[in-house]
Amino acid sequence: MKTSTTEPAGPDRAADTRERLLLAGLTLFSQLGLEGVRTRQLSEAAGVNQSAIPYHFGGKEGVYAAVLEQTAQDIAARLDLPDAPPATAREAAAQLEALMRGFATALLDSEASAARSLLLAREQLQPTPKFEAIHAGLFMPLHEAVTERVAAIRREAPDSRDSILRAHAILGQAIVFAVAREALLRRLGAKRLTRAMVGEIADMVGKTALAAARD
Repeated sequence: MKTSTTEPAGPDRAADTRERLLLAGLTLFSQLGLEGVRTRQLSEAAGVNQSAIPYHFGGKEGVYAAVLEQTAQDIAARLDLPDAPPATAREAAAQLEALMRGFATALLDSEASAARSLLLAREQLQPTPKFEAIHAGLFMPLHEAVTERVAAIRREAPDSRDSILRAHAILGQAIVFAVAREALLRRLGAKRLTRAMVGEIADMVGKTALAAARD
């Protein structure tokens, strides 16, 4: 008796189609942006019928929104955001270092991390109507957590201009390794970032975050 090797049916097939579109969307949207991707191009890259896009997502914009949301959720899930303000400057320093190490690792340690970082960078530079969702789900909670710890270390108000600017600069120390990854690889003479390299970068980002907060 022959075993069927056809595509999954029913709910499994629908889930497979959605996953294919999300993976293809991450690659294409990170490279070309929302406006640069055609519906046909997206369906061909995903290996699905073009009609699957409006059926599952309502259109190309729906795929883009879902890719952004998934990207933000995947990174946010990797971050151990503290539930309460730090009690002391020492606790704030430990939390800041751990948070920035985790953020750098989340940006760098997976096959999809380069595409995710580029996608988020594009959305920062050229915000679409979907920006507010990822801002609320990822950027704002992370920025507030870093700012709060910087403020505690410096004994400033958590909404002070200085603490907010320092937090932004600190976050940039992790983001630059992701956005300028290719330049770094060429400088290192490497083809990819190994797990050891990612760990080294994460440790460095954590330490430079503390230095920037204390300076």
